[in-house]
Amino acid sequence: MKTVILAVLMLLSATITHAQDNYSLTKEGNSYICKGSKPCKIDERTTFGSAALWAMEKSSNVVENTLKCDPQKLVLSVGCNIAENENSDKVYTFQLNIAVNKGKIEFLIKDVKCAPKGVLAVFKTMSFDKINLEKKPQYKEYIEKFSVLCNHFIQQTMHEILDSKVELSHWEAIVSGQVVKGMNPKEVILAKGKPLTITENSQRIMWSYDSGTIVMIENGIVSGVIN
Repeated sequence: MKTVILAVLMLLSATITHAQDNYSLTKEGNSYICKGSKPCKIDERTTFGSAALWAMEKSSNVVENTLKCDPQKLVLSVGCNIAENENSDKVYTFQLNIAVNKGKIEFLIKDVKCAPKGVLAVFKTMSFDKINLEKKPQYKEYIEKFSVLCNHFIQQTMHEILDSKVELSHWEAIVSGQVVKGMNPKEVILAKGKPLTITENSQRIMWSYDSGTIVMIENGIVSGVIN
């Protein structure tokens, strides 16, 4: 009897967990949004650093030059896009807001649009916030498709951010945008962004930035900085 009860409790627990992890697209006023939160697995700064690095390095889903990041407040926003598959003639674009607060990472997806993919596409960009399903019920198909894609996107994104192992021991320098000796490469990217060029010789790796800054890395640690 105890075995049966335990099995039922485990099934209920799995069902509840699955339900909590299902991030649905909802309508608030005239806007379609998706929001939720997950507990931080480590500390808040590390979780935010992982989120910022995800936004900087996830080029396949992140729109270039859209990242706005405030490490002091632990908030960021970035433009993203996802498509049903590589052959799809449409792509969904949206703004992703992330905030780390009170031991949780919170996310909000908003400003969803369905846009043509490729120069020959004839489909016009459609804002979800302007859809009137009473007048154009056929657009429900796009909303339902994006809802499925959105859930998968958030599941994958939260997994990548929360499971990322980032060592941050120079937080004040990162916040001020400075690169200092002893930093690891991830900290350099958080403080300065991705380098313009990378050169390597037998002794060290050198990261160069368009500002003229050169960062020298030896054995995975910053050994010198030329501004």
